Amino acid sequence: MKLLKYILFIIILIASVKFIMELDTLNLNPDNTPVKIKIPYITDFSEIDSDGMKVWQAVILTLSLGVFVGFVIALIQIISQKSEIISLKSNLRKIQNELDNLRNQNLEEDIPLFDEISDQEEI
Repeated sequence: MKLLKYILFIIILIASVKFIMELDTLNLNPDNTPVKIKIPYITDFSEIDSDGMKVWQAVILTLSLGVFVGFVIALIQIISQKSEIISLKSNLRKIQNELDNLRNQNLEEDIPLFDEISDQEEI
């Protein structure tokens, strides 16, 4: 199953690279220069490409940012679930100890027991 998953991942990766290469060749200005995309707050900081980013760079940047944000969210969820599991295990251990103590406790002999049959015969 893992091998099939890795093969599928490689096929998707190759198809993505082919798509980005085709995207770069299709998006040309009339003077055969690549189309540039200006992204606020990102292209403003670089003095080298102040006229914008190429289309393929913008696509890879947005996909990479999405993957990074997804990993951060997944990491936060994993950490919160781990802490919840630790808390539940602690509570389970406390309850198990309490149950063991109750099982090992001696019954008191001073408990009054009433026999209903003998009470009915007296009437």
